[in-house]
Parts: sequence; structure tokens; C-alpha cells
Amino acid sequence: MELDSLIGFHVELKSFEGTVCVAEQGEIIYQKSHGFKDEAQSQPIDSETRFGIASITKMITSILILQLNQEGKLQLDQSLNELLPEMEIPGAKNITVHHLLLHISGLPNEKDQAYNRVLSPNEFVAETLKNGSKSRGFEKFNYANLDFVLLGLIAEKIEGQTWQKLVDERVLKPLGMNETGFLKKGDLPENFAHTFSIAKGGKRIADPDFYIENFYAAGSMYSTVSDLLKLDQALYGAKLLSDESKKKFYTSYPEYNYTGYGVWTYSYPYAKGNPLIMERRGGILGSNSVLVRFLDSNQTLIILSNNDQFNPDSFGDPENLREGIIQLMAQYASNHP
Repeated sequence: MELDSLIGFHVELKSFEGTVCVAEQGEIIYQKSHGFKDEAQSQPIDSETRFGIASITKMITSILILQLNQEGKLQLDQSLNELLPEMEIPGAKNITVHHLLLHISGLPNEKDQAYNRVLSPNEFVAETLKNGSKSRGFEKFNYANLDFVLLGLIAEKIEGQTWQKLVDERVLKPLGMNETGFLKKGDLPENFAHTFSIAKGGKRIADPDFYIENFYAAGSMYSTVSDLLKLDQALYGAKLLSDESKKKFYTSYPEYNYTGYGVWTYSYPYAKGNPLIMERRGGILGSNSVLVRFLDSNQTLIILSNNDQFNPDSFGDPENLREGIIQLMAQYASNHP
């Protein structure tokens, strides 16, 4: 099988560790796991191993925000000044929910020190505004976790519940995503893939033990391939979002690096037929993941990895695992219309 050969190459020669899942119409047609979830290499990764999903969390936060919008509780053109008046945020009168969802708020990026001690979301905002890097300016694309931390706080303010509770009640429980939850330093779930970097000679170096919960609505969740497939399939119906909300969700903005509301939707240019893809990638140190959805053929690719050798952010590189599998899937779809 071509998939086996491609993935085997990346396991043997590029130190891939993790789980790869390919599905058609919601049915898994290929799934295999490779590598280990511990530094001692004594516990193999299996099909139900939980991985940190990093910024795939943002996709879930976007769904939550769009749910509030379709319920009339939130307008996408409402400003931070209106929604979070108690917070002193530069440019708050101009920055809207729309700007936050597209990463064009003009707000800064946090520095690594923001994860050296536990911070509440409000403290994270204050720390980043005070010590963060200089931004590119309002209405210029700048990928920033702060944007989605603020979206989590907006959801909490509207509903009077924590962001975690809202995600649980509005997304996880309705879809039966029972293996998905929220990471916290010192309280990681069972069957969890701990993250590593791979040094020369193959030495595994455990990632720093930082306060992962500080990523909050921008990157603090964990999940499994089977749970992410449930999320993927729910987006084809109306269980999570209405057709109108999905139209907003899938719209991409070429002028802002083709970003959409927490996801990227585009015609993939490196495969026959240029299939329409919606995807979400995530990466925090060794935690690297990707969810790719072929919208016209209902094919799904999920890759969850726990080391730094898999790059989820390549584009058009045939040597990349994600790119190689997308091209095989596109070839299959074009041969089986």
C-alpha cells in the first residue's frame, strides 16, 4: 500500500512518532501508530493514545464563538471595548471579534516567559500586553495566541461559565468526544503521549515542563484521532453549526494570509483537481498535529505526533508527510469521483 510505504519512510528515516488516520465518509480506511509515548521508549503509542493538539484548540474555540453568534448572543462586529470594557487593551474600540478570529487585531505575541508560571487568562493578557513582542499593526496578519485567549474570555463573559465548561457542554458531550479534554501541568491524562525533541544520534530529549494550561482557548487541549474524526464529521451536518455559520467558518481571506475563522480553507494547488480543503494545524514544541478535511469528497486526514520531527506547517513540500498523504488522497479522489 502506498500509504504504508510513505509513512514507513518517515518512521524509519525521519523519526516520525504518532498516529496517522485516513477516513472516507467518516469511516476509517487506514490507521496506524508508531513510536513511544515515554522517554524510556517502554510504552508504545496506540490508536487511543491522547495527544496535545495545540492550536487545533483554536478551531474548537472558533466553533464556540460562531455558536454564540448564531444564537444572537454575540455579533462578529462587536468591539473589545464593548465586550470586555473592564480590560485595558490598546485599540479596543476598533478591535472586533472578526479581527480576533482572523489574527488581525494588531495585538502582540507573548514571550516564552508567559509559560514559566501559572497565569490566569486575564493575567496572560496583562503579561502579553506588557512584555509581548511588537505587533505588525492593526488589520495586518499576525498569528497570535492572545487573540484566542481574548475570544475565550468573551465567551465566558457572555455565558457566565468557564471556557472549558462551555467547550465541554457545547462540543465534547454532544459529540461523545469522551477522550478529549484540557491539559494542565502536573495533571496529564492517562495514555498520554509525552513530547520530545530528537537530537543528533536519535537521543530523545523531553520537552520542558511548562504551564501548558496558560495557552487556554488558544492551545491547551488534548484529543485522539477517533475523537477528532467525530468533530470532523459533525461539521457536515447541523449538530454544531448552521449552514450560515459554516459559510462564515469556511470563508478565507487572501489578503490576510488566506486565514479564516480559526481554520484555513483553500483549493490545494499541488494535486490533480485542486481539491477544496479545510484544515487546522497545531504545534507546541514536540506536540505537532494536523486535521485536513476534503470538503467535496468527505475525506479526512488526521496526524497526531509527539516529537519535533513532524512539521505540520509545510506547504507544497513533497518530502513532508502531511503533503505526501494529501497528494495520495487527492489522487484517489480524482480516480474515484
